[in-house]
Amino acid sequence: MTMQADNIVIRIAKSFDGEGVTRLFCEDGTNPYGWSAHKWRHYYVDYPDGQPVAVVAEINGDIVGHYGMVPVVIGTLPAMLGLHAYVSVKYRGLTIISALMTEVDRICKAKGVAVICGFANPRFSLIKKTFFKWNTPFWLGFKKGAAPTDTVRGDAKFYFQYSDAWYPWRFGEDRNFYLSCFVDTEGNVRKQLLKIRDSNYNDENLSDSECWSKSMMYARDQESQFCQPFSVKVYDRSLIDLGILQPENWFIEMGDSDTFSYISWSEK
Repeated sequence: MTMQADNIVIRIAKSFDGEGVTRLFCEDGTNPYGWSAHKWRHYYVDYPDGQPVAVVAEINGDIVGHYGMVPVVIGTLPAMLGLHAYVSVKYRGLTIISALMTEVDRICKAKGVAVICGFANPRFSLIKKTFFKWNTPFWLGFKKGAAPTDTVRGDAKFYFQYSDAWYPWRFGEDRNFYLSCFVDTEGNVRKQLLKIRDSNYNDENLSDSECWSKSMMYARDQESQFCQPFSVKVYDRSLIDLGILQPENWFIEMGDSDTFSYISWSEK
């Protein structure tokens, strides 16, 4: 569809926009991720670690595009985590997403954000890299059999830090570690270690779980296994010299990405 730029309104979403965003996310008549106004508010109103921002695109009063961000601390850096990018199938192309990403850049710079990052799917990760000056410094593979070394941050410079309130907000309960039950498309039940808060855990309880590990970070996608791209856009360019684009300087857990729903393994 051909659009005139002046027909598009780009604005920061209001708390009452949850229903309009849900209609956008479910425009094909399905709702595989259980979206509702309540779920949207959970991310963009109830988030405990600062002021989240959702940017929407409107045409004729209808929300046709969305990009969300929640503030995070990476090491000691003020950062944003990008979430829930979506453009209506009627308006796919670069016009809407370019307008959204331009506003995202403006907001991040105005807030003094050092870097924005995201766990987008491979296609959108490539779009961000190609058109919007993002980098994909590494891809995260899934290690089967979590070991103690996989759960230790070590001397990593860049890692996600959260308040105590974030953990029950993210997982729905307050625990030392979060083991989740995931059933894949082939019906296989998999134990996933999403997050660990301290070293007080039972090795036997984790040894048959899968996790993200520094040993499974790759500079490019792997044909032999599914990997999750991790993307960043660096606003503070001094971070390049500090190695923010080098995978060995990062520690990331599966629970840092909202991709993974938490279903307690103990209650499966």
